[in-house]
Amino acid sequence: MILRLLITLIGLTTTFGGPAEARQGSGQRCTMKGVGQDSFCDVNGVRLHIVDWGGDGPPLILLSGLGDSARIFDELAPLLARKNHVYAFTRRGFGPSAATPDSYGSAALVRDIVGLMEALRIASANFVGHSVAGGEISNLAADHPKRVLRIVYLDAAYDRSPVFELGEKDPLPGGPPPEALKSLAAYAAWKQSTLGVSSPAVVANSTAMMVVGANGTPTPRVGAGAGLGVLKGDVAAKPRYTAIKSPALAIYSGKLKAEQVPPNTPPNLRRAALEYTVRWVRPWMLREQARFLEEVPCGTAVEVPDAGHYLFLERPSWTAALVQAFLIAPQPCQWRPSN
Repeated sequence: MILRLLITLIGLTTTFGGPAEARQGSGQRCTMKGVGQDSFCDVNGVRLHIVDWGGDGPPLILLSGLGDSARIFDELAPLLARKNHVYAFTRRGFGPSAATPDSYGSAALVRDIVGLMEALRIASANFVGHSVAGGEISNLAADHPKRVLRIVYLDAAYDRSPVFELGEKDPLPGGPPPEALKSLAAYAAWKQSTLGVSSPAVVANSTAMMVVGANGTPTPRVGAGAGLGVLKGDVAAKPRYTAIKSPALAIYSGKLKAEQVPPNTPPNLRRAALEYTVRWVRPWMLREQARFLEEVPCGTAVEVPDAGHYLFLERPSWTAALVQAFLIAPQPCQWRPSN
């Protein structure tokens, strides 16, 4: 499933324009355009995309997965902004954030997060990360413990070392069919049907992650090699759970159903996809869940059997309520979900 994303992701390196920038922080520059708007900060020599969702409460930073931008949280973020000041970051090389020739390892991505926090005058924050963002947050918490208050992993607490081997066993081809690339609207519709959701966040994220050519055909707006570079960097870094002192909640999808299967997939391929998920992906998830609970000093895990990898798109209100309950729990190390 993760490797399927790379086929879609690795595409054109684009150039990025933008408004005049106002200096903010020690050498960092940010252009803030208002609540819910696309904004940019120059940190570590890279122009990075953020969305400030506003809200009253402690800072809460959302980090997206391998195939996404900050806009994948367009539905979840406003729900969390009711009791937090919410920001969503897009990592370098993805969507509207600038691409670099290299430097997609975990250490560089962690430096970007710290740089954005400094530019935005955020001393410390709670973090919610989806998918591959879990590695970035784990290493941020290990190396910069004062920056991280609490962590929520959205199907993200994994050592992704086996992903290339697992990808070879995946029976489904990656990437959209030709008809999904006729227009941006067609691509967004294909993406929603493949994820099994109807969410404005998917449409907004598709717009952020794709660039439309003169003939109307959308292509990936990802720096060449960025997706593979991030994944390889994450595999090399490995999560150092024992070094994480922050309270952490890991939410796992149950891996009991075939995920991200296009609606026109033949029945035999659907059955093969389900068998692959249950036989290979679910045991990996269970091993990682056990490791998380064993190694994180203050860790709680929740498995959601009937949810998919994008559980926050499938059930945004439920996800927001669960995240908020954990963030405000007076004794987070003893906290358990109410149902």
